[in-house]
Amino acid sequence: MTCPQMGGPATCTGVLSGNTPDEMIANGMEHLKEAHPDMLESMKTMPKEKMDAWRADFQTKWDATPDSK
Repeated sequence: MTCPQMGGPATCTGVLSGNTPDEMIANGMEHLKEAHPDMLESMKTMPKEKMDAWRADFQTKWDATPDSK
């Protein structure tokens, strides 16, 4: 998946990989730390409900990715 597919900036060309949703999220967090530290900081203060909604949206995208099967 690309960074923008995971909710990152549309202009980012980062490509992320992982074998499970949790691994993918961990790799995405590492990418944010390196490439988008301002975005990472804003995520740290995100309300739980908004983070839960993001995770549900991500899970839907993960399930729709052919390689996730």
